[in-house]
Amino acid sequence: MLLADKRIELDARPTARRLAPVEVVLIGHCPSLDGRARWDRLARDPAVLGEIAALGFGAEVERLRALAAGATAGEAGDEALLALYRLPIPIRSLGHFQVLFPEAFAVACGYRSTLAGDAAWLPMAVQDFFAADERGFEDTRALWVIRVPEAEGFAAFLPRPDASLAEPAGLGAFERALLVERAGILALPDLERLLIPHALPDLPRVRLANPEPAFLPCGTEVDDTHRERRRAGERPPAETPRVPADIVPPILRTLARLRPDVQCLLTLPLDHQPQDELPAPARGFLAHVARIVGDAGAEPAGEADDAPHAELAGKLRHLQLLWPYLRSADRPLAPACGLIAGMQAAVSLRYGAWRSIAGRPLPGKALPWPPPTQQAATALRATPGATVVLTRAGRLQVDDEALCVPCLPGADLQRMTKAQRGLEHWRSAEVMRFMGWLRRELQALGERLLFDTDPGDPRPELALRGFFGRLHEAGALRGAQPEHAYRIRELPAVDSAIAFEIEIAPAYPIDHLRLTFLHDRHAAVTETRIEAIDG
Repeated sequence: MLLADKRIELDARPTARRLAPVEVVLIGHCPSLDGRARWDRLARDPAVLGEIAALGFGAEVERLRALAAGATAGEAGDEALLALYRLPIPIRSLGHFQVLFPEAFAVACGYRSTLAGDAAWLPMAVQDFFAADERGFEDTRALWVIRVPEAEGFAAFLPRPDASLAEPAGLGAFERALLVERAGILALPDLERLLIPHALPDLPRVRLANPEPAFLPCGTEVDDTHRERRRAGERPPAETPRVPADIVPPILRTLARLRPDVQCLLTLPLDHQPQDELPAPARGFLAHVARIVGDAGAEPAGEADDAPHAELAGKLRHLQLLWPYLRSADRPLAPACGLIAGMQAAVSLRYGAWRSIAGRPLPGKALPWPPPTQQAATALRATPGATVVLTRAGRLQVDDEALCVPCLPGADLQRMTKAQRGLEHWRSAEVMRFMGWLRRELQALGERLLFDTDPGDPRPELALRGFFGRLHEAGALRGAQPEHAYRIRELPAVDSAIAFEIEIAPAYPIDHLRLTFLHDRHAAVTETRIEAIDG
């Protein structure tokens, strides 16, 4: 059969973009001289607008199209929309980001610190994220960016209590990040920048004797950067350090309630004590995390108790602490979250969500600062449980992906002894990432079967066995045969509902996981519960 016969017609279309198993959301500042962004370029991209509208922002998308068609700006919310504030935007490349926010790298922010300067950290994190792209997967969408106004300070990054994802228009930036269906990693680079005290010194000054008083011509520069600051205008204003209890608990409670499959990356804040040669992790922040970890396994405290609640210990698995920051020739100080999140997304895409980034060389020429020793990295990995970036053989790499507490629900923590909770294999961040990916995949499976499945239909079990069989073939589950890697057992359930108990043996590094898959056709609900089995 020949094409010339016109009985065969070719209709060439681009192939569908491969979806990333773990997508990343970054929230931060994109400064500009007039406060606006290139919203007109976004309004002319139907593919990106379609992805934004799918999150529940159809009204914002239609308003952008109307403004691009010539409508007059003046309605309520137009100013924030033209600046693209709090609007989740999928970013395909660093060039795409620079088109939408062309001044983000050049314009200074309002907050300036001695260590970090006044440059925004979100553009740096985006640049580092795409530096970690795996060759051959450049077109895979894996990054979302949410711009927040600088004038709102810390409040722009923190979640609002009792927020619901049912009404996207009234949500803050943090909750809007959770609307991204395939998001598994969340980072707040400019929140980390705001946590750096503005007068924190780099290297301690050498105290020199004051020069003898002398008469000098007007305009003579006598400041040698070492003399005492006696005048009121020369002394840095006193600043109140941000209380860790205002940052960590809201993030943990919101993630556990709305998106238990998401991890938040947060670099330990800096602090400097007189006995320290260089800034070190803030002792107050470490003490706050240690108090939460100390409550692991305890019964939940009452609401009137001012101490860290025991329920926070079970939620601390949603927070992956990082240390230290990065420094290069063109960056006095930069976040490590963009580089680590980019490598996590790239490794998940190429090798699977169950694989760790530990030991893999990170791209770029930046160096960790303050430079950690192997002893300090080991201590931070043990207490409180941080992911430390080191330099080995001239290459930047992660020492180990660690969590503060075992990556298990609170009910499992209460059944474990203190010695069991201290075992390193329970505190693996890659296992937490794998469990979050399993939640999303099983949720998607349940939603596909929602309207065409009855309790007697064998397709759900066949779909589950096919899913876990592919995981076994990919190396995510251990065992010579599939029956050694997982077990699926249907549970008795009420009418219109199906329930399966699934036990899997991950290849890294937990012994067994038990998943309960619940699917209610009449209530239109799909739920996945995860618990661990030791032995």
